[in-house]
Amino acid sequence: MPYIRTVPPSEATGRLKEIYQDRSGPSADRGRVSMIRQVQSLNVDVLAAWRDLDVGIMRGESRLTRRQREMIATAVSAVNKCSY
Repeated sequence: MPYIRTVPPSEATGRLKEIYQDRSGPSADRGRVSMIRQVQSLNVDVLAAWRDLDVGIMRGESRLTRRQREMIATAVSAVNKCSY
């Protein structure tokens, strides 16, 4: 498995620390920062844009409920054989 350097939450400072503490995403609800966020930690602008997109898709205004959106995400992950 390839290794990708990341900035762990314990070492985050400035804007990255703010994004990590943003409390968005399922891992944040458990007091964690998901690896999918940490893997983008070396490019804070990209991480911030991805977070905004994620929040817009999963929590923004929609005719789909949050539960329906999560079910779609789960089905897509299963098809892609993604363990996340």
